[in-house]
Amino acid sequence: MEIVDAQIHLWGTACQATCRIDRLTAFAPEEAIALMDEGGVDAAIIHPPGWDPGFDRHAFEAVRNYPGPLRDHGLGAARSTGISRAHRKLREQPGMLGLR
Repeated sequence: MEIVDAQIHLWGTACQATCRIDRLTAFAPEEAIALMDEGGVDAAIIHPPGWDPGFDRHAFEAVRNYPGPLRDHGLGAARSTGISRAHRKLREQPGMLGLR
């Protein structure tokens, strides 16, 4: 049976004091994959943290560089009148599973 972690965070910049995490340095895909391997996790869905200014870029790069174990769950909200063009374009990104 394949084990998938439905929500991991990756970030490329130091967390500001307002973040509620224990780690203040970047957390790279290589580190996440090593921990996944250690724990027997086959794949993970990235949920980009909104506080990281490059959250979407880091997730796209991680999925592009590690398409086997990583997929992306984009950060965004559909407008009440429907999904915007930007959201439709985001869904076309390789490895993108959905939006929030």
